[in-house]
Amino acid sequence: MSTRCFVLCAALLLALTGCERKFTRERFEMIQVNVDDREDVRQILGKPAGELDDQWLYDDLDRHYSAIIYFDDNGRVQGKEWMDAHTGDWEGRNPNANPPPQGEVRERRKKKVRIDED
Repeated sequence: MSTRCFVLCAALLLALTGCERKFTRERFEMIQVNVDDREDVRQILGKPAGELDDQWLYDDLDRHYSAIIYFDDNGRVQGKEWMDAHTGDWEGRNPNANPPPQGEVRERRKKKVRIDED
């Protein structure tokens, strides 16, 4: 009886630890630019959903967020980008892309709308 209980508890423990999600915002924040390499990223976030030459793509469709990790020629993290469709957060950018254009504000308007409660 005790052997059966031990085996059942061990199987349950293995099943629960195997269900842990590796790709989370907290784990994404652990990745350090110019410090971590491809193997470090794989250990922190797990296997990517897609691999290009210098980019790894991660996504969690259930939680509506995704990330891109950019690598240099030596395999070190060169940059990272986080996108959360649920909250609208978008942080980071491709380090090889041109900087965003600097716009000019010509006019700003503020409009007040009154909403009456029925």
